[in-house]
Amino acid sequence: MLSLAITVLRTIFLILLYLFIFRLTVSMFDRLRENARENRQPVERVPSCPAVCGGDGAVLQVVTSADQEIRPGDTYPLGDVTRLGRGAGNHIIFSGPHASHEHARIFYQQGQYWLEDLGSLNSTYLNEMPLTKPTVLANGDRIRIGEVIFRFVRWAYEMESNY
Repeated sequence: MLSLAITVLRTIFLILLYLFIFRLTVSMFDRLRENARENRQPVERVPSCPAVCGGDGAVLQVVTSADQEIRPGDTYPLGDVTRLGRGAGNHIIFSGPHASHEHARIFYQQGQYWLEDLGSLNSTYLNEMPLTKPTVLANGDRIRIGEVIFRFVRWAYEMESNY
């Protein structure tokens, strides 16, 4: 009878020990996430050189977004090369799970902007069509990465013709 009581007490002790270790691990991960959010550098809404230089003044304007860091109405100037993704080395940084570390890039070449998917898992969409190869962007095109939709704006206003 005494050995049965000792076995039961040992089992209860082990269960409580495992529960304590589990709660401690969960608490540590929560604190790490909080520290990462607090220490995160604020996203620069209008990157300056040398981050984004060149191009001809086109921008990406956020139409809709479920991402915490990217808000509707934000605009991002495009340079000779603009990288989009979750990684810290990108010009436009996503916080949501639907973007890859290096998701896509927009580059300016021979007077045109090109959009290229960099092998992302969730694909890059241009006007709701999945991008399979580098494609030239036109004014007003919609680019979707995860839950964020951008509008490509090359000319902020239309020139009036006198003819």
